[in-house]
Amino acid sequence: MSNTPTGAPEIIDQAWRKDALKGSAYELTYAGTLSYARRRYSRDLQGVDIAVSGIPFDSAVTNRPGCRLGPRAVRAASTQLAELNSFPFGFDPFDTLAVVDYGDCALNAHAPMTVPDDIAAHAREILATDTAMLTFGGDHFVAYPLIKAHAEKHGPVALLQFDAHCDTWESSGPLDHGTMFLSAVNEGLLDVDHSIQVGLRTHNDIDVGIEVLTAPWVHRHG
Repeated sequence: MSNTPTGAPEIIDQAWRKDALKGSAYELTYAGTLSYARRRYSRDLQGVDIAVSGIPFDSAVTNRPGCRLGPRAVRAASTQLAELNSFPFGFDPFDTLAVVDYGDCALNAHAPMTVPDDIAAHAREILATDTAMLTFGGDHFVAYPLIKAHAEKHGPVALLQFDAHCDTWESSGPLDHGTMFLSAVNEGLLDVDHSIQVGLRTHNDIDVGIEVLTAPWVHRHG
């Protein structure tokens, strides 16, 4: 006999009770276990197209920490979009794509120098199954070990960056959220000929060869 009250959603806590990899179902936005867009939590990636995961790390920031809480906040916000067709396209991407919430990358906050290797290992584990990644930080530095893991598997990758800052300054230390793309270029991880930075409004004398669309250009041309 079902314990679901009459008129209640058929599935509650889809994050751990949902059986199907595809499709969406209604669930109260303010209730239930949080997962990205009410996807099922799973580390079994058989038949999965995209694994969503979080990198709760912000020890590389210059100022304004707090984005370690980003993955949890994104999951909370995503409940607003979990059961409606995407606007203005009118389709549900989860009808086509098998997506799971892989959970967060395990990090030691008291040993920040170990974090880059932990993030790269987390990514390699997913990429080894030929599953695509959708990853939420965390400060901007977390992009570097993620790019490193992807380049190991696929070769140099193209970067599409929306940012006010270029993040290609010279590094003053191994953990810095403003230098990781210079490191990625110097290590041959990025395909600079097919990369682009959009929205920049800060100056840097270092030219790494990536095409730049500045913030004034974007405001003029849209």
